[in-house]
Amino acid sequence: MKTLMRLTTAAVVAAAFTSASATSGNADWRQKYKTIKIGAVQVESQGATLTRYKPLSAYLKSKLGVDVEIFTASDYAGIVQALAGGNIHLGRMGGAAYAAAYLDTKGSIEPLVMNVEPDGGKGYNSILIVNSDSSYKQLEDLKGKTLAWADPNSTSGFLVPSVALRENGIDPDKFFGRTLFAGGHEPGVVGVLKKNFDAAFTWTSPGHKAGQLRIMMDRNMLKLDDIRIIWKSPLIPNPIWAIPSSIPKDMKEELSKVFLGMAKDNMKMAEAAAWGKTSGFIPATHEMYATIVKVAEEKRKNRRKKN
Repeated sequence: MKTLMRLTTAAVVAAAFTSASATSGNADWRQKYKTIKIGAVQVESQGATLTRYKPLSAYLKSKLGVDVEIFTASDYAGIVQALAGGNIHLGRMGGAAYAAAYLDTKGSIEPLVMNVEPDGGKGYNSILIVNSDSSYKQLEDLKGKTLAWADPNSTSGFLVPSVALRENGIDPDKFFGRTLFAGGHEPGVVGVLKKNFDAAFTWTSPGHKAGQLRIMMDRNMLKLDDIRIIWKSPLIPNPIWAIPSSIPKDMKEELSKVFLGMAKDNMKMAEAAAWGKTSGFIPATHEMYATIVKVAEEKRKNRRKKN
């Protein structure tokens, strides 16, 4: 904050004192948090991720009046661990990563905002894709073939489809000839395009306005004709920006205010923060993701029983 200049009249001094008192909460959090660190999973290359986030970090700096640094992680676990350890103050993640963070920290991570689609939609789909040149038309055609999950903490790339398959009587470990984690959504899609994998799970929004397909189409890495979608999940709540519960209340309020007004103020920044087309952000709550947290908790319990 700018240093107050010496003022000569009692009236002006009083006015300045009143103004400073009204914003003392803001000054307090800025004194402790001189730099805000935001976390981003590398769904693209690290360079592309930094390029995507650099304008957003500059925007947040201009709005909040503190330095903003970008922390990149190769997977969602890195973002979860950084948030839990207080190494970052803001992280974008899907429901499964939030569930992992919530369970690992015993509720010390909380949602801040969720992006909304241009048509008002608040969800996206997990999809199973194959190369359009392949003969695979439906899930049953992939028996004995190679499947790529995205990431163990990915909602659309692992949690939701693995549960959905089992609910339909398919044990992925027995049905597919080989399953592996591709190391993210982009490597999975690229693996299908190059025919290194027969199929991969990834995500997209209705109309492909946001999601991994949108990201890759915008970078001329993919045409929809290159792939075939042979399975789609019900709608999953959109990804969120999450924060540690330990940060000051007025800091949370200012972060929320910036996101909630972002689309009106600068749509380009809103689309960068949403990873695609959006109508803006709305407040997010734990209740929106309670079902995903419950599913993640059940999977953990079942895993412990097996071990």
